[in-house]
Amino acid sequence: MTPVRIIAVKEYRALLKNQRGLVCLLAFSILLSAFAIVLISNRELSLLDNAQVVYMMTGTITAAGALIAVILGSDSYAGERERGTLIPLLTAPITPGELLMGKAAGIIIAWGVMYGLSLPYLWAVGASGQNLLQAVFYLALFGTPVVLGFGYLSMALSAETGHVLTALLNSLLVLIFSTSPLLIGPGLRNSAAGRFLDAINPFSGALNTYDAVIIDGNSFLAQLPRLALVVVWLGLTFAAARVASRHPRFM
Repeated sequence: MTPVRIIAVKEYRALLKNQRGLVCLLAFSILLSAFAIVLISNRELSLLDNAQVVYMMTGTITAAGALIAVILGSDSYAGERERGTLIPLLTAPITPGELLMGKAAGIIIAWGVMYGLSLPYLWAVGASGQNLLQAVFYLALFGTPVVLGFGYLSMALSAETGHVLTALLNSLLVLIFSTSPLLIGPGLRNSAAGRFLDAINPFSGALNTYDAVIIDGNSFLAQLPRLALVVVWLGLTFAAARVASRHPRFM
């Protein structure tokens, strides 16, 4: 078994077989359950067009997935340091690059599990409409690089700071700023500043794509600029994690 696979299996077991990982997955499920119940039971929200409801659930899944990825990524290096297991990892016959790839694979596995958990919620709110398959496809295509990017950013901060809480708080600040389109009104988003932030914000890119495809029925080709944005985000955050992981602060 290769070192990368050993680390990936270790991360998989930490996600599904220990308390920390299971709590994260439980929190993810509770968030989606609460939002789905609100969408279905609230009289005003239940009157929304089915496409609008599916769009809202898809955006919420992406935000919740990014939140859990940030929590897991913040623990990736700093957590090993605080548990006293990072030095043995670094002195084992494994390169920093292999350690990074194993940790990155752990984030991918976590998002894969969360994506699978999210599908019943999408079906619950969107089964009566015609937009369910588009939501499933574009959540995978755009949600994946967005969520993984936040996980890799928090990994970079975890390796750079050496403290779980510091990495977590800084990552959450970036995530809260990025998810602000879920909170602010269309008036602010249509302002010059709002349009500029939308143009460089990967979460906005994913959210705008969900809107354009699920609600407006736009073509795939029209989403290519936004796809490029989220792919660049993924590449930049992975590069940051790669640089930080070469000399993690474990002393």
